[in-house]
This record gives sequence, structure tokens and C-alpha cells, in this order.
Amino acid sequence: RLSFAIAGAQKCGTSALDAYLRLHPDLSLGREKESHFFDRESGIDWRDPNYALLHSSFDAPDDRLRGDATPVTLYWTAAQHRMARYNPDMRFIVLVRDPADRAFSQWRMSRRNGWEALPFSSAIRQGRLRILDDGPASIAARRYSYVERGFYARQLKQLSEVFGWERIMVAKQDDLSQRPDDVLASVTSFLGVSRMPQLPQVR
Repeated sequence: RLSFAIAGAQKCGTSALDAYLRLHPDLSLGREKESHFFDRESGIDWRDPNYALLHSSFDAPDDRLRGDATPVTLYWTAAQHRMARYNPDMRFIVLVRDPADRAFSQWRMSRRNGWEALPFSSAIRQGRLRILDDGPASIAARRYSYVERGFYARQLKQLSEVFGWERIMVAKQDDLSQRPDDVLASVTSFLGVSRMPQLPQVR
């Protein structure tokens, strides 16, 4: 079973952290980043979920700790409760950055993917109405949550109420970018594995 998750926030360096942790000999991450297993709102009977689909994306079981990097986890409350049922001892690594920079980065991604036609100044206002209109578990809640995903305190409080603060580690994207060795030392200590060797910077 999975033991840890890079839970978010989106556009805060989760891809870089995922790339670093894949180089650790005692950690195993899925063949693709972002399984999106626990945040699925269709296709899985959450009263009796079949975890074989999740586990099939990993190598054969061994002594390594398994982890996933799906950044929507911090934002998607339902996913957290599903993960608590799956493994109540799950550990979470959360990366944060300046909320305005994060929102702008998400908007740029939405524009590239063809999801967003509005300029940034309009999107951060109207996006909030689109979420309210379509509901918190909608596609709009994923795509237009430019402002909402930046409310880190609210999301961390919710996650801590499900798992406890002792199972949550928070780091800054700037620190991962500028001082990766220090952040990675904290991550490996948090996960209880050996410290990583010095690595070339990942961006």
C-alpha cells in the first residue's frame, strides 16, 4: 500500500519533487505522476473500492515505500477521506508558493490546454463564480480554482483534521528551487528513509 503522497499544491514544484524522489533507492512512485485515483468522482464505487487499479501502476511489491504525486489532493477534500480509509497512517508532503504566482501559473496552464479563454484579471474573478455555479466536485472546480487553491491554511487545516499535523510536512517551492538539498533532507527524514546524495538541480 501507498505510504506517502505529494499532495500539492498544484503549480508549486510537485513535478520537481516527484523527479527527485524517483532517484531515491528506498522509494517507489507510480510509473506516471498523478494517479488521480482518490479524486475520481466516477468509475469507482467508493463504498467498496478496488485498489488493484491504483496498485497496478507500480512495480511489483518490494521493501520500498510507495508514494503518489497528485497535486489536487490538498484541494480535493473527498480524496483525503478516501485516503484515510485506505491508509490512516499516510504521510503528506505539501509544497506552497506565493498564491498570486501560483494562480498565474495555473491560468497559463489552462490557456495552453485550451480550457481558458478569459484574460487573467477576469479569470480570477469569474472563475470563482463558475465554481459556485457548477459545484465543488465539478470540472470547473478543477480548472478554474485559481484563487481557491491558494488558500493554503484552510486546506491544511482540513487535511490535519483528517490525518493530524504529525503526518504533514510543508515546504516552500522557492526553497526546493534554491536549496534542494535542505528540502530533500527534510523530506527523507519525514519519511524515515536515508538521506539522498547530492543531486543535480531539477527544474
